[in-house]
Amino acid sequence: MMSDNLAPASVETVLKAISTEMSLAAVACGHLDVALGKILEVVPDEHRLSVMQELHTVDLLAQHITALTDFTGNLSQQHGQGVLEVNDSLNAITLGDVAARLRASIAPE
Repeated sequence: MMSDNLAPASVETVLKAISTEMSLAAVACGHLDVALGKILEVVPDEHRLSVMQELHTVDLLAQHITALTDFTGNLSQQHGQGVLEVNDSLNAITLGDVAARLRASIAPE
């Protein structure tokens, strides 16, 4: 583990970094989806449903990661003094559950 302390970074820089990392995770999900698809081709019939359910789970995960990637990417494009306007980015999320959870997490107590 690296122990170098970083200088304070702008919100834009941090969000871009997070968005980039999530993009990498989305690509990895795509590879996993392809691998499961190949397994589905050779798995015995009695196990096909189980593999198909896992494929569905991977697809949902990929959609979730993409939604969060888009959200942080949109936020990183805003310029301000460390304050982010989140409504447009939240409204752009296509998975309602993800948007609702983010909205609940961000809303002031």
